[in-house]
Amino acid sequence: MTLQLSMRPTGWFQAGWSAEFPARTAMPLRYFGDELVAFRTESGELHVLDAYCRHMGAHLGYESRVEQDCIACPYHGWQWDGDGANRSIPYQDRPSRARTRSWPVVERHGLVYLWHDPDGGPPRADFSIPDVFDDFPALEATEDDYFPCWPHGIVDKPDEKIHPQLVLENSADCAHFRFTHGAAETPQMREFGSDRRQWWSTIDFISPRTGQSAMQVHVRNYGIGLTAAFFDSRAFRYRLVLAATPIDEERSHLRVSYYFARNGASGEELPPDTAALAGSVEELFEQDARIWRHQAFVQKPVYALSDRAAYSDLRRWCQQFYEAPARQRAMPVLDAE
Repeated sequence: MTLQLSMRPTGWFQAGWSAEFPARTAMPLRYFGDELVAFRTESGELHVLDAYCRHMGAHLGYESRVEQDCIACPYHGWQWDGDGANRSIPYQDRPSRARTRSWPVVERHGLVYLWHDPDGGPPRADFSIPDVFDDFPALEATEDDYFPCWPHGIVDKPDEKIHPQLVLENSADCAHFRFTHGAAETPQMREFGSDRRQWWSTIDFISPRTGQSAMQVHVRNYGIGLTAAFFDSRAFRYRLVLAATPIDEERSHLRVSYYFARNGASGEELPPDTAALAGSVEELFEQDARIWRHQAFVQKPVYALSDRAAYSDLRRWCQQFYEAPARQRAMPVLDAE
């Protein structure tokens, strides 16, 4: 099977953290080769539009104002609402009929998600967004059981020459925990499977001393750019969202959002042991990223026997998201013969 990799896959992608977008402010974004602007209204609604004003092309992400539920162009004051309609021209008695593209946005558990369809279509019902507290059967929790990810539990890497497919494939990879992350033994793949909405796996770490399960990692993939995971052990419990959002044909914005279990702690200050764990997340990311930054994508890997089933199943599932042809290769690709 050959994946037609591109940097314009269909699906939901992380565009930031909610706390980065205060009310009555605008921020420039760049994803999928497009210049965008995000703005939050006075009432708290977050919107994303194409960045350039339809009047004379000023970038709405710089020096603009947010007035009630509209963003006002800094050049001539034209106002655009969250649906992309021109609502006001301050030196004319009526607005134009012009519209600019509005991008669907959803906020969940402190993360901002942006819908991308290379053909401009609306969100699809069978393409889902992570819910780190509801999406793990028999392991459900509430948001109150965990510390918020912002600001203590985040990794932010805004300019990485890493294709999201490489990040996603960690979900099927047991062996790298030993050689990349220093696990005492290679963990075991307990299960994997998929439906159209998600691909999932459970990886089991066996204690070499007791022969019993010491930790399980439960993984859910939601598309090419979004993975949620639940790390469950006696020593610690945390959930995370790992996101890789294409910026252009070469670069991605990578983010990790950690939610650490409160274990009875109240308030927003992390207990010392949890703070120590939070202090290690940058290095945990780097252990993988130091490989991804120089990695080629192998279209037809020479699999180990233990690799084949999960990797092959994951790649079959991934095909549905690559609807747009690749414009150029974002990384070395070793093609199938």
